Amino acid sequence: MFLSIIIFILTLLFLVVIHEFGHFLMAKKFGIEVKEFGFGIPPRLWGKKIGETLYSINWLPFGGFVKLLGEEDGNEGSSDRNFARKPVFQRIVVVIAGVTMNLILAWVLFYIVIAAQNFRVISPSIDQGVYISKVEENFPAREVGIKPGDRLLSVDGKAVSSFDEARSLIKEKESAISLQLQDSKGVREVVLIAKEVDGNRLIGVVFTPFLIKEFNTPKEKIFSGITYSVDLTKLTFMGLGKTINQLISGEFGKVSQQVSGPVGIAAMSGEILQGGWQAVIPYLWFVGIISLTLAIFNIFPIPALDGGRLLFLLIEAVTKKKVKAEIENIIHQVGFAVLLVLALLVTFSDIKKFFP
Repeated sequence: MFLSIIIFILTLLFLVVIHEFGHFLMAKKFGIEVKEFGFGIPPRLWGKKIGETLYSINWLPFGGFVKLLGEEDGNEGSSDRNFARKPVFQRIVVVIAGVTMNLILAWVLFYIVIAAQNFRVISPSIDQGVYISKVEENFPAREVGIKPGDRLLSVDGKAVSSFDEARSLIKEKESAISLQLQDSKGVREVVLIAKEVDGNRLIGVVFTPFLIKEFNTPKEKIFSGITYSVDLTKLTFMGLGKTINQLISGEFGKVSQQVSGPVGIAAMSGEILQGGWQAVIPYLWFVGIISLTLAIFNIFPIPALDGGRLLFLLIEAVTKKKVKAEIENIIHQVGFAVLLVLALLVTFSDIKKFFP
């Protein structure tokens, strides 16, 4: 358990370093002075200045930051290394660099995971179903054109919600069976007769509660990490829409069960790592999920996040006028306070789940 906690803390530290290194790298490229590279949120626990940059570790372990000359006060001063004096395009690149690094990391991790599984992976879905993961040779299912990835909707007109239910209905039928299936092209119906093998009636498929996605062509394999990230991003927005609907409907209990913060994520991490060395690939997938999620939510136009800062830069790019630094800072401070309260509430909710 202790080792799992250490691994998770190091994982979060790695993700923060990757994100903030994106800001740091682009700031250095454009000649902007980096005043501080911080891990966590102040108050400061420890700090050491190397060159012009202070590297710090802070008390609250919720992310990190890179502090640039002129970024917070908007004071352009006289230094050419001031963030506020740089062209708006360069400032936009610096702001989105952290999100970009998280995306690249997610793409790489997902590619490793998918390649390690022979380019077959569970496809993200907001709900479970009864899917076909494999079709056996010399069985009726292959003869009628059932394919891996098909979703089984019903057996003889009876809707199925689990593969145990589907198996039972198929085994009971000695005559022709009608199966309703769904794939990317739509819904279709096939009729077959189960094959008897050692006293069991089989159609020659392997069921799974999740859709299995295969990457077959060289192009599909090369871009599999990116494609999988896109699928997960779509799923994230679907889940976010569902959460918002639940909040509007007053279903706060359901939202509390579905949303996890650092404590909940740490618990999931510990469960995965219990598998020992066999957990390496699942854990890389888990880290990829966190990295992608950080990228998605960081780009939202929420004050204090990268997306909030990007919004003000886009306003400046369109109007050719800067928003007053005092106003922007107040908005970011309010946003930061709200995010901190939400983080504490989610953490409290996570802890409460351990003591029902």
